[in-house]
Amino acid sequence: MPTLSYIKIIKEKHLLRLGISEGEECAAYTVTERTFCDIGKPSRGEELDTDTVGAIKLCDEYIRAKRKALSLLSYADNSERGLVLKLRRAGFAREISEEVSREMVSLGYINEDRSLERLLLSEANVKLRGPSKLIPCAVSRGYSPADAKRVLFRLVESGEVDLRRNADALVKRKLGDAPDPEERRALLYKNGYKIRD
Repeated sequence: MPTLSYIKIIKEKHLLRLGISEGEECAAYTVTERTFCDIGKPSRGEELDTDTVGAIKLCDEYIRAKRKALSLLSYADNSERGLVLKLRRAGFAREISEEVSREMVSLGYINEDRSLERLLLSEANVKLRGPSKLIPCAVSRGYSPADAKRVLFRLVESGEVDLRRNADALVKRKLGDAPDPEERRALLYKNGYKIRD
């Protein structure tokens, strides 16, 4: 039967480190003080039932997933869906990944409109991509097609993205001042611009 071998207070506020031993094996888990109270504040050397061990492991996984989410968000913007996918790839359960991602949204660490706007501005104005490349790019990063179209429309309406100017800049950058019409058409098509004769 699993036994609580140690309880340590760790530096992070309101967290405890619990050592659970089964035979020769000992594993460490991080839990919140609330979870520790909810499981009845077991003492060192006390045997733990299956439900108690399950609650400890669930809390530990949630804390690890939250730390991973904060680490991912410190490197780059993520959509809620994109963060769920990254947490799942890191080995966390679907329910935990979704719950942590919702918490990141509620805390304001994920602002999908703001990050989608930055993505579209970069793709449109720096990489000079057209609409039929911009929307799939946003979708591949976890944003919905409807949100991507809405934000792109807003950026075009406000003048922050000028697709005609970007298309001309792309042609000039890649083909020079006097491009062959067929090369121009192929370049624009390849980069997501609708071709008009």
